[in-house]
Amino acid sequence: MSSDPEYLKPEDFDFCLAHVVEECGEVLAAAGKTQRWGRESVDPTLKEKYQETNEKWLLREIYDLEDALIRLRNHLRS
Repeated sequence: MSSDPEYLKPEDFDFCLAHVVEECGEVLAAAGKTQRWGRESVDPTLKEKYQETNEKWLLREIYDLEDALIRLRNHLRS
C-alpha cells in the first residue's frame, strides 16, 4: 500500500481495518515465500529492476503492516 495521502483515509474505520487485514495477508505471503525459498531468494518472474530478496520483501511488508496498525490504533483512540 502506498503511503501517498491520496490512498489513505485515516478517518474511516472500515478502511483502516481493511488495510490492516490486507497488510497481514501480504506479510503472510512474504513470510511463506521466505520460509519456503530462503531469505536471499528472489522472484525470478519479476524483471531484474523489480527484484528484491525475500528478506527485504518481508521487511517492507512488516513496515507497511506497522503503519496500517498505527493508523488503526490512532482511529480507535479518537
